Amino acid sequence: FQLAQMKLELSLPVLALALMACVSSVLLKQQKSSVVWLFTGMLCLYSLFFAWRANLDITKPLFLGVVERFWLQSSAVVAVLAGLGLATLISVGSAMLKGSQVLLWLEWLSALTLVSSQIWANYSICDQSNNYIVDKFARNLLSSMPMDAVILLRGDLPGNALRYVHYCEGMRPDITLIDQEMMTYEWYLPKLAKHLPAVYFPGDRWNPVEGVLPDGKLTFNLHHFLQVNKHKEVFVCIGLHEGDSTWRRSYSLWPWGTCEKLVPSDVAFDPGEWTHLTRNLYNWTEDYGSFQPSSWEAVANEEMWQARMKTAFFIFNLAETASVTAEMKSLLYTLAYTSYKEIVSSHSNHPVNWHKNYAIACERILRLQQVDVDPEVLLSETVKHFLLYVEKAEDDPQRQDILQAVKHLKKELQGLRKRKED
Repeated sequence: FQLAQMKLELSLPVLALALMACVSSVLLKQQKSSVVWLFTGMLCLYSLFFAWRANLDITKPLFLGVVERFWLQSSAVVAVLAGLGLATLISVGSAMLKGSQVLLWLEWLSALTLVSSQIWANYSICDQSNNYIVDKFARNLLSSMPMDAVILLRGDLPGNALRYVHYCEGMRPDITLIDQEMMTYEWYLPKLAKHLPAVYFPGDRWNPVEGVLPDGKLTFNLHHFLQVNKHKEVFVCIGLHEGDSTWRRSYSLWPWGTCEKLVPSDVAFDPGEWTHLTRNLYNWTEDYGSFQPSSWEAVANEEMWQARMKTAFFIFNLAETASVTAEMKSLLYTLAYTSYKEIVSSHSNHPVNWHKNYAIACERILRLQQVDVDPEVLLSETVKHFLLYVEKAEDDPQRQDILQAVKHLKKELQGLRKRKED
């Protein structure tokens, strides 16, 4: 992967010149051989050490992009070796042609050509002067929060982006940002808690198991933290630490765009009101799929697009799993279907899973037989969006099951149309 990336970014001539520098240092005894071997050793040591220590799955575009950014040092060393290789090539040529001035001009011309080609090929990629995607992501998230909210951050994207906009640019000073992962570090709360007077920490360190550590530090879990901060609205961005599920004792997670809100379990959920409240949280105008999959901009864009459907998905899942009356179940399915339909029809290009979610919602409404929607329309929409989904999601393990269901639904649709004609 690293070699392919170097070939793409540095070009074959640069790699060939770098290889020439290494070969010439073996075959020709030159004063600069020690320099060549020094840089070659640096290249091998850095590349091998990072390949050994890196534990990211580079089959995923984002992780590959993260790893690629650590190959910059190796690429810089290869560029230096290429310069030494060019100098060696010209030196050998001069010895053969007895100091021809043409070679001196050729050396400068080659160097300028290689440098210019790199600038021409990579400048547009490296020029991020108009890239405000992550900034927009952070500002949208902060703007959507109610006054004096507490946000438990998780992950590089929300953690770094929100902290920068909040602390460095002074946006939403009423909000409190707390990093979930860092709360587990022994130094974090002793140093930070004094700067967050509006939040109470019932201990010195976050740990799923409450108690006193050997060094005398008191640990607390998430449930305890929420109990002592009931006066605050607490949100999580993005997701909660899997190691601590104590919050489930008395709290539920309700969707809030990209984030989620921790709500006491005894608070009744009003699906209509919550749908209205979370419908237009963000002002996000970026086209779907408009960024390189290996970039953080693509992750931010994906999160904001998926946020549009989170409330509908939550309501649909509630209808599927919650122990509610038949009337309430029908209401939940109807609200989910209506939201899905509105969202899908509003965007021609959107995440592929929207097709699947909407198709399933149509199928559920069809089986209810209590909603004033034409069964033929529901069947047609179910078949159409299931087919669109399997066309785009070729790696879905349920693909064959979906195609089998589509085959059955098509027969049902044909039968319905035949009965209408009769």
